[in-house]
Amino acid sequence: MRTTIRQKDLEITPSLQEYIEKKVVQPVQKFLKRNAATDLPVLDIEVGRVTKHHHKGDVFHASATLTLGKRVIRADATDADIHAACDRIEQELKREIDTFKSKASAVRKRAARAVKQQVRYSKAAQIKQKGRVREEGR
Repeated sequence: MRTTIRQKDLEITPSLQEYIEKKVVQPVQKFLKRNAATDLPVLDIEVGRVTKHHHKGDVFHASATLTLGKRVIRADATDADIHAACDRIEQELKREIDTFKSKASAVRKRAARAVKQQVRYSKAAQIKQKGRVREEGR
């Protein structure tokens, strides 16, 4: 997985870099083990301050964009602490990835059900009924 971490009006310290790697990048890699082999996921993380002049309230912003082939998954969070914003991004990304994975499996199951139903109603696949069968033509 290719990862990019960008900053806006904020200095990324080595401890913050390590925290982002531990809390956002590693769980996403773990969650996307199978997809990493098929196509190269790209995770783009941006952290920063909302404005330069505010000092209280929700001043830190973090956003993540995960690209899986043609599918784009986004997560945004604003909080009073940059670490809390990263935690909220992690939770939101996990939820979105889980939705993406469950949707793909649901489509496969729906297709399998349709095939099973078609086979069930086909004349070649029908089993002869037990019991008395009326013979025609006598």
